[in-house]
Amino acid sequence: MATKFKLRSSLLTCRPLTQGAFSKLPCLSPGEKVAAGRVRGQLALGDPTLAGKRLLARSRFGIHKFIMNLQPLTGAILGAGNMGTCLAQAFHKVPGLSVKYVYSRTLPHAQSLARQVRAEPVDHVDRIFADGEVDIVVVCLPTHTRLETLKRAIRTKKHIFCEKPLALNKTMADEIGGLLKGYSMTVMVGQVLRFFWEYRRLREMIQSGAVGQVGTIRLSRCVGYPGAGSWFGDPEKSGGVILDLLIHDIDFLLWTFGEIKQVYARSLTYTQQGKLDYALLNIQMESGALAHLEGSWSHPVGSFQQTAEICGSHGMLSYDNLSCKSLEWVPTAELEKQLTSRISLPETNDSHNPYFSEVSHFVDCVRNHRIPDVTYEEALRSCGVAFMAIESAKLGVPLQSGQPAG
Repeated sequence: MATKFKLRSSLLTCRPLTQGAFSKLPCLSPGEKVAAGRVRGQLALGDPTLAGKRLLARSRFGIHKFIMNLQPLTGAILGAGNMGTCLAQAFHKVPGLSVKYVYSRTLPHAQSLARQVRAEPVDHVDRIFADGEVDIVVVCLPTHTRLETLKRAIRTKKHIFCEKPLALNKTMADEIGGLLKGYSMTVMVGQVLRFFWEYRRLREMIQSGAVGQVGTIRLSRCVGYPGAGSWFGDPEKSGGVILDLLIHDIDFLLWTFGEIKQVYARSLTYTQQGKLDYALLNIQMESGALAHLEGSWSHPVGSFQQTAEICGSHGMLSYDNLSCKSLEWVPTAELEKQLTSRISLPETNDSHNPYFSEVSHFVDCVRNHRIPDVTYEEALRSCGVAFMAIESAKLGVPLQSGQPAG
């Protein structure tokens, strides 16, 4: 009989190598618990570095000392829309960090969000960049304004957390890359899919060889149309569904499976502008695997569905956030025996908020002078694939990696 495995939805309940030591830690704040879970995850994966061995040897007292670095920090939220609100609430919960300002060009929007995080609302960014007390700026403004905002943050030496996508087109990407090269402060891009436990577990199983030689990859992300009256509805400002929505899955694809060889895309971005948007990307990986990415701004407003299906020589992994089975593993060997044994992982819940996880990781990097898990170089590489897909959709032809795009 095949063994069944279960992964609980919170990082804190995963079974690491040092389960006993962590379970006996003194009472921790939410941010400290996330830090502890992250360290435990590294140990569970068998960190071969000397630092990892020392961390293990220090047991609970050493770990507790490590995660208690609560250097006071001050942040400012630039943008009071959906992502500005989401990230403001996440940063507000990080121990030792205070949100001082919330900016929106529409002052009532700034005031509404500022009340939630006990910050000061402003409708001009000058005050934020001139304030030496502000350590961190969180950039959640429209994509087409990204460059000027980042220039000011860099000039004033702020740590930068920037919502995805990092750039609107290749010209902007090249300039941003030049500005950030050698920049001494911490910079991280909000590719939050890397902090969803389901996708982290998917990647872990794939890279462990559990799936075998990967043949096909299907990733889907379907939501409602963001509105013809908003800047999202203008592809010259948002990049449309490929850049704004599928950038999540493109990033996961590169992070997990490596480089791409060719992209062929079709979309409604320029044919149904202002009504709905939809895109299909066929991507050939350097490994030989074929990836199919679906992005939709055509579903009912308020709906959200993300799915993944990876087929390999040893079996198939599938995930659907609307299914009662959050992550399902079907081994090929079991199918050949006509058995039904599967590895199922339950739905995620409020005990693990990926947005809180990503901002906690970013703040930890600021405090401990570490390189974030999502670097600006990786974010620009994902943008580059999105630019290729947009160009392919416009031209109606496949594009090889390295061909000009955007």
